[in-house]
Amino acid sequence: MKRSDELKQQRGAKMDELTAISAQAANAMLTEEQRSNALKLKGEIQNLDTDIQLAEAAEAEQARQAVTVSRAKQPQATPEQKAQEQYSFLRAVRMAASGKNLDGIEAEMSQEAEREFRAAGITPTGNLYIPTMLTKRGMHKRDMTAGTTTAGGYTVPTELGALIPFLDPRLAVINAGATVLTGLTGNIDFPRNDAAATAVWEGENDANAETSPTFDRIQMSPNRLGAFTDISKQLMVQSSIDVENFVRERLNNAINVALDYALINGDGATQLITGILNTNGIGSVACGTDGGPLTWGKIVDLETEVAVDNADFGSLAYLTTPGVRGYLKKTEKASGTAQFVWMDGPTPAANTARVDVLNGYRAFVSTQVPSNLTKGQGTNLHAVLFGNFNELILGQWAGLDIVIDPYTSAKNALITIVVNSWWDAALRHAASMAAIKDADITDAV
Repeated sequence: MKRSDELKQQRGAKMDELTAISAQAANAMLTEEQRSNALKLKGEIQNLDTDIQLAEAAEAEQARQAVTVSRAKQPQATPEQKAQEQYSFLRAVRMAASGKNLDGIEAEMSQEAEREFRAAGITPTGNLYIPTMLTKRGMHKRDMTAGTTTAGGYTVPTELGALIPFLDPRLAVINAGATVLTGLTGNIDFPRNDAAATAVWEGENDANAETSPTFDRIQMSPNRLGAFTDISKQLMVQSSIDVENFVRERLNNAINVALDYALINGDGATQLITGILNTNGIGSVACGTDGGPLTWGKIVDLETEVAVDNADFGSLAYLTTPGVRGYLKKTEKASGTAQFVWMDGPTPAANTARVDVLNGYRAFVSTQVPSNLTKGQGTNLHAVLFGNFNELILGQWAGLDIVIDPYTSAKNALITIVVNSWWDAALRHAASMAAIKDADITDAV
């Protein structure tokens, strides 16, 4: 059978012929020949109408079967993936702000988050909750209004795109290989063997000396990390999926930044989390009394500092500042060799991140790594870290506890979103990491 579009073309040609016959006899009776041709064309047109209907039905069935086969070949979405695709954060905010009870997927996810909070021993105080399956990161104080283009107005398009889920972290320490644990409940202890048993050569009939291993533990407990943001009511009314995605990404960013900073620099007091640089017992490599030039030898010394403690395995990587990367890209391993300390990795495949290489290991940069350290008379000194980042544990308790406040900034037509999340971090073995804290890069060429 011919395709429906071909049959329609034939029908159109027949209709043109019939119209021409009618035009020729507009002011006179049809001749017998014209009448015969007109009747023949009319019958052919009727037959073509039937053929077109049959062809269209067959094509529709073929298309249905093709879609069925295509769907059968595609992997079925998991409940978590379906929830990520269907959940609308802004819809939940609008309902909470207007005092309405949540419904649909937003209500299901809020109830799931409440179960997580109960299991974690945390009492939430908000009026909207997000479980860990939807979001693992937090929110940022950033005002967004539809009237200001750079603050949200550009994100009110007429066409909708696909909804993206809350973003996973783009943190330097996570990218380097840190271990992330979610859905934790209560305080958590990790037993640790801090001294191994040793074997001792003994005489033929001597009693074996006691060489028992010793143990301690790493303790982790939830610490609150909070933020807030203001969103204009007008933006929410005009919102699209693009706005949803924009808000989600911006709200994730601040918690990500705060976490990344704490994992690197946390002092256990201001940040509540103790970061790598402030963990007692990590290896140390010094560049000089007042700081000193960062050389190829110092980079290798960091690797050695970890290796002498038998910790040079796992997700080994360097992490430092953008300034150090630029400095080492212009620093030769030895004068006149044109072999620079920091090298680019192999050309990445499409849609994949570039891999930098330092001393044969993956290397990452972050502006969160300090570049303003002091030592003796030295200032603006940079830090460089090396080690097994898999040894760093980041724990999250439950999801996000959110308060939707339509009153505090009501005079400005803003809705305030207050967010709380709970985290802790610990380094399983301090010896698995080493750091330079006094690198002077002022003599870069």
